[in-house]
Amino acid sequence: MTTPGLRERKKRATRAALREAALRLALERGPDAVRVEEIAEAAGVSPRTYNNYFASREQAIASAVSADREARIAAAVAARPAEVRLAEAVTDAVVEQYADTGAQAPEALLLVVTRPALREAFLGTTAGIEPPLAEAIAARLDGGAAPETARVLAAATAAAVRLALQDWLRPADGAGAGGLVVPTGSLSERLRAALAPLAPAFDAAEQQVRPERRQVRRVVPNLQVPGEGAQRRNLEFYRLLGLEEAMNHGWIMTLFAPGNPTAQLSLATRDGTAPVVPDLSVEVDDVDATYAAVREAGAEIVHSLRDEEWGVRRFFVRDPNGRVVNVLGHR
Repeated sequence: MTTPGLRERKKRATRAALREAALRLALERGPDAVRVEEIAEAAGVSPRTYNNYFASREQAIASAVSADREARIAAAVAARPAEVRLAEAVTDAVVEQYADTGAQAPEALLLVVTRPALREAFLGTTAGIEPPLAEAIAARLDGGAAPETARVLAAATAAAVRLALQDWLRPADGAGAGGLVVPTGSLSERLRAALAPLAPAFDAAEQQVRPERRQVRRVVPNLQVPGEGAQRRNLEFYRLLGLEEAMNHGWIMTLFAPGNPTAQLSLATRDGTAPVVPDLSVEVDDVDATYAAVREAGAEIVHSLRDEEWGVRRFFVRDPNGRVVNVLGHR
């Protein structure tokens, strides 16, 4: 990431002085009793200069509560090792910075949750994530993606964070938009859930830049059962958990979650062509390259690479724990 020049450092210092003055005065007097002119005077600048940085006192106070979080998120993404998935690097950075509410004094957070105008201004600070995060994403993509890719991914991240915060700061039932707000649930979990749908887009951007990186499409546990009767009993049980039958070759039945098709479970009485039922199946985008990689690493091949009549190309390999893994790709 680029190092700011002297002018930019001065602008950042002025912005920091304004927001710190705004928060201090709001905590001393209450935000409704603070005027823009007083914030400017406390920071040692003119009201005109204040207006170059913030459109309202609420915006300055909210900026103080967020406290350069957007820059810390970008820095955390840039600091992640290159082998970490971009989606994982961004998600972990966002969660680390937003879930650490202990970084702010409780009274500062109380201002946000008790005043609608400050809540809205606080949500608005998420837009600040976009510029520094776009720069960090572009750096991780080594300039190999389309110019707009990093900006779109950063904008989508900012929108997802805003949605998670909106849910977390939702007014209590029946309180109305200006009523009591009690943050509910885990903010970390809300952030991860909001960012999860963006993972395929992050992965696709990385795949454009580093096509040699193989992708795992799904991982399916395989449960060995004594016969078709046991398959049916298991199907009835797992339907209670929300799974439905997706495929049935007789010797193997695969169940899936209708709302999440990659969440799957297989019930096998035997294997169609191999002497052993694998413990799990891993579908990859390039099964031949994966086969070459595991052989080069010296892993034990249990069932050699071949095309199967039901439309997959696969091999079995034993992992360090002794479990047999069915590695496959669809033809």
